[in-house]
This record gives sequence, structure tokens and C-alpha cells, in this order.
Amino acid sequence: MNKKEVYISVVSHNQENLIIDNFKNLDLKNESFDIKFVLMDNTNSSKLENFAKENNHLYYADEKTRGYGENHNKNFEIAKVKEGDIFIVCNPDVILEKDQLLGMLESFVSRNKDFENVTCYYDREKTILSNPDRYFPYLLNFVASIVLRKRLHYGTNFDVIYPQWISGEFMIIKAEVYKKLNGFDEDYFMYVEDIDLCYRAQKLGIKITHNKDFYIIHETQMDSRNILSNRFKMHLKSAFTYLKKHKIYGIIKIAK
Repeated sequence: MNKKEVYISVVSHNQENLIIDNFKNLDLKNESFDIKFVLMDNTNSSKLENFAKENNHLYYADEKTRGYGENHNKNFEIAKVKEGDIFIVCNPDVILEKDQLLGMLESFVSRNKDFENVTCYYDREKTILSNPDRYFPYLLNFVASIVLRKRLHYGTNFDVIYPQWISGEFMIIKAEVYKKLNGFDEDYFMYVEDIDLCYRAQKLGIKITHNKDFYIIHETQMDSRNILSNRFKMHLKSAFTYLKKHKIYGIIKIAK
């Protein structure tokens, strides 16, 4: 039986030590899937390149600085992902456990899902749970989220099955779905490109699902919420880009 090919796309911006620490002990050997990391290196780290070679992962660096979405689109291209494969968008600060990874992949395939995420904890003790119940934001929802840290576009149903959008921290996508969407919109350098991708998917009738039965750990820093940071400015710029692109002119919409 031929194994289904799975490509986990990870982007490094001077994060080679983090990537190696998080993934070096992840045993990918199994009977059902041929799993490879696709490592996009924006800083040409020989250490990361050697790690990729030693573990039979794909590695790419060309001294070009790309945005978040463009990096993952490039990984999709260089991996030559084909119909029937699975493409996973994964942050470098995500921690994966073998049983969880295989479980979510087996579930994704057996239930014939198109575009999915899983439970996400923000700490290794699994006490801080990311809210999966998310709705497409309007102008003030963005401002409140970024400046006041009030997620007005988040609901209260932690058992939600069909969220309107899922975070780019970790996305499991059928290769043909990613291709149909033309991947991420590269007009966003960083932030909001995940919401945009999900918005376009919903417009095409592609169902986005949340699988609460499996989990990842994402030790995120959330530094874009610091109003004085460059990342805050980038986040705000991306928010306005999203609203303009999709002609979302409403001021606010409270999640159910």
C-alpha cells in the first residue's frame, strides 16, 4: 500500500534552534503516511540545512525575504505537492507529538475533510486553551483585538465544529484545496492572511472544520499586541488590507 504523502511547511526567521529543538525528537516513522518537513530558511542557516539533510526533510534558502504567506506558497511549490497529498502549515514554535499527529491525520483522511485545525494549547501543561470559536472580524473587532485585547469576534463554543476561520499557526489542508485557493494571498506580509484564506475558502463553499479530539502545543509570544511594536503596525496594516480587499465596511459585529 502506498503511503499518503504529508508535507509540514515551517518557516524560519533566525529560528533554527527553536525548530530543531521542537522537532528533532519527533519520530515520523509509521505505516500510513510519508511525512516530511519543508523548511523555508529566510536567513540561510547551515545548522538548519544540516538538520534537514540528516533527517531527510526538504530545505530551501535563496537569500530572499518573503512574507508569511509567500513563504508557505513557496514551500508548496518546491515540495511539488500533488493532488491527494496533505499540506500542513505549521509555526516554528509549535510542538507536535507523534500520536497526536498521526491521529489527526488518520481522522482527517477517514472523514474526508478539506481544511481543518485541532485543539491548541498555549502551554506545555495544557492549561491555556486557544479559543477555536472564531468569526470573521469587522473594523472595531480588529481594533479591540489588537489594541484592547478583547476578542469580540470570538464566540463561547469551545466544542465548535465549523468555525468561520482557523489560525495559521496550524492548518491541515488537502493539496487540491490549497491549490484551488491559490494558497495564501501574498499581498499580506504578516498577519491576517489566515483569515483571508479562510474567507476565500468559505466563499468557494469549502468547509473549515475544528477537530477537538487531537491537539498541538503552541508556545506563542503574541508580541504583535504591543502597540509600540513594528509588528503591531504590520498587524493593523494587514487588517485594513483585508477589510478593503473583501469590501467589509461594517463597523462591528459581535460573535454569537
